Amino acid sequence: MRTLIKNGSVIDGTGKPSFKADLLIEEGLIVSIGKNLSAKTDRTLDASGCIVCPGFWYLHAQLYLLVLGYQPMHHNFAKGFTFDLSGNCGVGVFPRRADGEPAFADILGHYPTWSWTDFPSYAELIHSAMNIAFLQSHGMLRMRALEGNPNRPATAEEVRRMCALLEDSLNQGCLGLSSGLYYAPNMYADREEILALLRVVRKHNALFCVHHRCEGDFILSSVDEVLDYARETDVRLEISHLKAIGTKNQKYVDDVLEKIHSARNSGVDVAFDQYPYEYGSTSLYSLLPPSLLQKSHEELVRCLEKALRDPSYKKGLTDEIEHPRGWDSVIELCGFDNISVAVLETNMQYRGLTLTQCARKMGCDPYDALFTLLIEEKGSALMFDITQSTENLIKIMKDDLMCFGTDALYTGNVAHPRSSSAAVHILDVFCKQKKIFTFEEMINRMTGRVAQRTGLTGRGTIAEGKKADIVVFDPVELKDNSSAWDPYAEPSGIKEVFVNGENAFESLSGEVARASREYRNP
Repeated sequence: MRTLIKNGSVIDGTGKPSFKADLLIEEGLIVSIGKNLSAKTDRTLDASGCIVCPGFWYLHAQLYLLVLGYQPMHHNFAKGFTFDLSGNCGVGVFPRRADGEPAFADILGHYPTWSWTDFPSYAELIHSAMNIAFLQSHGMLRMRALEGNPNRPATAEEVRRMCALLEDSLNQGCLGLSSGLYYAPNMYADREEILALLRVVRKHNALFCVHHRCEGDFILSSVDEVLDYARETDVRLEISHLKAIGTKNQKYVDDVLEKIHSARNSGVDVAFDQYPYEYGSTSLYSLLPPSLLQKSHEELVRCLEKALRDPSYKKGLTDEIEHPRGWDSVIELCGFDNISVAVLETNMQYRGLTLTQCARKMGCDPYDALFTLLIEEKGSALMFDITQSTENLIKIMKDDLMCFGTDALYTGNVAHPRSSSAAVHILDVFCKQKKIFTFEEMINRMTGRVAQRTGLTGRGTIAEGKKADIVVFDPVELKDNSSAWDPYAEPSGIKEVFVNGENAFESLSGEVARASREYRNP
């Protein structure tokens, strides 16, 4: 297939100014760039008035189960995404025991048959028309290597098992290791376990992506912790979705950036990613203290049931939440009014309500409402939480070490709009409307810079010989039409998307297209 894109304004993904040029695509590659190109082609596209740029990248996502069930992912192509790196925050689906239960269902959602045991057997099941790569999840290493409940420190032998499993995954094609030190079971890893795993990562010159331990009251010491791991092992460190949580902690952002730049100047290979929204989304269970999260789900439910009937036990739990020691209590940092229900599969009538509103509807206090909802929940449980100021969002976004990320997460019909609309949102709101960035600056952070960070430099920029992952959009028409409650709304202005030289929209046909439409409009 030969395609000629003519008369476009090319933004090549390097940060350089745009230029007028034609692009000739053949066999999945950009073979020629120039003015007034002519060639015998299968298709000629007139891009007059449009920007032609590299396809957008998800640096930080959780598309594990989506790529098994809804192959073309039309709602991603429609937003200009052509590449995904999944497996962040220590969340994942491999390796696993053949008889093991599905993992991280509260975050990832459901898939009917978990038949794989390792990365290769999982990868065989992927039929995505999108470019996709993976990190090895720290959480899955712990679940596979530790006997019994993984919410505890590992033994020396279990650490050796984890290192061997990580070695296998990196040899099999994973691009690095991810951990979420904020989440169970990763939060129970001690320093020696983490250093041992990072020595394996460094051996492969792979990437270490981490949701560090505390983004709230203890953010400075938490950033120090992961920077220390990087200094000790000389690993390439990517700090996930950099932010400070809570009004009182916005004052720490300058200090955090100073720490990161100081480390970078001293030789630590550190950078960070960020999504362009003041509010985030994660598991409702993460509102609970570590003393509960270390328990099995059945034990956790029994504890919540006890809290509902035993006032003194409830007071002990609420004291842990309101006076956290070494962990982020989103309830303490943000308050019940700033935490709303995104997904509760068992009780979807509470969708969109804050925990304060849930309590009012249920006729109880917010703690009892939260405990009751988690007791009753049989599936996914996600929240939206307003975490940071617009001023600091922009400050972090403008930093030279920032790469665009999405923290994309899909558990069903509802998702944070960052999961599919973040790229158009950042171009519309922060480039076009607020004019904080030029298109050239931001597209570099969404494409070429991410490709360089991951080491996948055969794509991510527009240059002869590079993979033809390309977006054509009209900058005048470009508009993000999504919202928290309509995250999959298609944007205005995206005209064409090419993945490896193939037109992504034209590839949607038959059963594949039908499945995609069902996912967008259940």
